[in-house]
Amino acid sequence: MDELIRMELEDEGDSIREYGTLLLERDQLRKEADQIHIRYLQRFGQLLEDNYLEKLECIKCKKTIAYYQRAMNRDGVVDADEMEEYLLTELAGYYAELNNLICMKNAAESANEISHYQTAQAKKIYRRLAKLLHPDMHPKTAKNAVLRELWTRIVNAYKLYDVKALRELEVQVQSALSDLGLESVPVEIPDISEKLEEVKKEIREIIETEPYILRELLENEGAAEAKERELKEELEEFRKYHAELDEVIREIRESGRVTIRMEWNPSEE
Repeated sequence: MDELIRMELEDEGDSIREYGTLLLERDQLRKEADQIHIRYLQRFGQLLEDNYLEKLECIKCKKTIAYYQRAMNRDGVVDADEMEEYLLTELAGYYAELNNLICMKNAAESANEISHYQTAQAKKIYRRLAKLLHPDMHPKTAKNAVLRELWTRIVNAYKLYDVKALRELEVQVQSALSDLGLESVPVEIPDISEKLEEVKKEIREIIETEPYILRELLENEGAAEAKERELKEELEEFRKYHAELDEVIREIRESGRVTIRMEWNPSEE
C-alpha cells in the first residue's frame, strides 16, 4: 500500500512539472504572437488602415443611399441631423474598430527594437519568476494582494522585455515570499489532468491561429511582397467603389427625388 501511494505521488509530481513546463511554453508563445503582430503592423499597418478607411466610407455611402431610398418611398424629405445621427449609430462599431486598429498600428510603429540578448535574459528571469508565482501554478498568488501586484508588474515588464525591471522584481519576489513564509510551500493543483488538457488546447489554439501563423508570411519576403500587392489592389478596388457610390448619391440629390432639410441655427450666421 505504501508503494502504491508513493507511485501516485510521483505521478502527480510528474504531472505538476509537466504542467509548469507547458504554462511557460504557452506564455512564451503568447509573447511571440504579440511580437509577430507588432512586426505585421509595422510592415502592413498603414495599408490596413487605409483599406479600412475606404471600406468604412463605402459602408457609409451604402447606408446613406439606403436612407435616401426609404425617404423617397415616403415623402422624399431627409432631415440632415436625423440622418447624421442614424449614420453615427450604425457605424459606431466600425469607428471603434478603426480606432483600435490605428492605436495598435501607432503602438507598433513606436515599439523599440529589442536585442536577442535582452530577449533571452528576459525569458530566463521570467521563467524563474513564473515557477515561483504563476497564478495557475500557485493559488497563493491570487489570494495575496502583495503577490498579485508583483505578478502584474512581472507580466508588464516581460511584455517590454525590461530586463532591469525583471531583475529588481526577482529580488522583491524573494523578499515577499520569505516574509510570508512561502518559499518552500509545496505546489498542490487539483484536477491536474484536466488542467493539463486545457493548457495543451490553449497552446494548439495559439500556434494554429493569427497572429502566430503570420510568422511564415513575415519570414518569407516574397510572400510579404505579395501580401503588400494584394492590399494595394484591394485599396484601389475600395476607392473605385467609393467613387461609384459617391456618384449615386450625387445623382439622387440632383434628381430632386429627395429634399435635404437642414436645421436653421441663427448662431451660425
